[in-house]
Amino acid sequence: MITNKKIMMISTTDNMIWQFLLPHIQHLKELGNEVECVCAKTGFWFDELKEKHGLLMHEIDFGRNPIKLKNFKCFKKLKQLQKERKFDLVYCQQPVGGMMGRLIGKKFKLPVIYTAHGFHFFKGCPLVNKVVYKPVEKWLSKYTDILITINGEDYQSALKMKAKKVFKINGIGMTFKKYEDITETKEEIKASLGLDKNDFVIVTVAEFIKRKNYDTMLKTIKELKDRSVNVKFLICGRGQEESIIKNQIKDLDIENEVKILGFRKDINRILTASDVFMLASFQEGLTLSVIESMSFGLPCVVSNVRGNRDLIVDGKGGFVVETKNCSQYADKIEILKQDENLRKVFGLFNKEESKKYSIDAVKEELNEVYKWIS
Repeated sequence: MITNKKIMMISTTDNMIWQFLLPHIQHLKELGNEVECVCAKTGFWFDELKEKHGLLMHEIDFGRNPIKLKNFKCFKKLKQLQKERKFDLVYCQQPVGGMMGRLIGKKFKLPVIYTAHGFHFFKGCPLVNKVVYKPVEKWLSKYTDILITINGEDYQSALKMKAKKVFKINGIGMTFKKYEDITETKEEIKASLGLDKNDFVIVTVAEFIKRKNYDTMLKTIKELKDRSVNVKFLICGRGQEESIIKNQIKDLDIENEVKILGFRKDINRILTASDVFMLASFQEGLTLSVIESMSFGLPCVVSNVRGNRDLIVDGKGGFVVETKNCSQYADKIEILKQDENLRKVFGLFNKEESKKYSIDAVKEELNEVYKWIS
């Protein structure tokens, strides 16, 4: 079991720690360890992690692209940090954080745990991903004591690598309690969002990046409009492609059907006001937003990619459709709009399934994983 260790938690970005890793850091502390975090500062998250959550943070400006030249300078800083702080264990996340962590482990002969939140090579990925990322992951796996995966496809890939131990767990763990405090009714929340109480609401929670495939989701809304199927589409997110998405909404003439809500801290309210969750990603690890939606009893219509198909059982919790097929998305959403009982059946199934992905369930899985580090 990991205990009485001084742990270097490396993540490429502060957002990863803020959004996903806080419960895991607390878990490690409860086991009697010290944890210090190393990441790039990309937003408000870094300062909030220090000031609100009391974490000891070390800023190193990692580039998200593993082959960025500045990452060589970052590695020098990381080596200096190890000499100063003398960590016993490296726990790393994300591709660049994973690369840096394992190289530090190799350099200083430290045990290393690496969590793969989604390999950059996967079924259907561009050839360059397989040519570049797969050999690097295979090479780095030789310096990995424990390799943790969160979906079935990555687990099978990891078994073919050289890590000493490979595990699959049910994601990073959801803290459902923070979503439970809803004092408003569905109708009240709708009204606050400028919606009518009878509106059929589709929601997505996804960053404005190409990987999330907003093009297909917006074209789906356009197709539903052309079929005279009245829906409202709520978008929770922000990112580098926001202007592109706004222009596409205008070009498709769906401004009345779509509301961009931006980055939200009240996702619990938004999901409560919604009827169906949609996600058309080209690539996922194990999608937090899908698990959130499942826990709220929403049926989900998602793309047939790794991570999504691990979560949604087609025909039981929603529908898994081809990634770029707008007509399929529209067909499934229309079915769900017309059949309230089916929505309830799918929602109840998802609510029960989501329990497997709770932080308590994942902590139990990790306790078994941690037994392999002495």
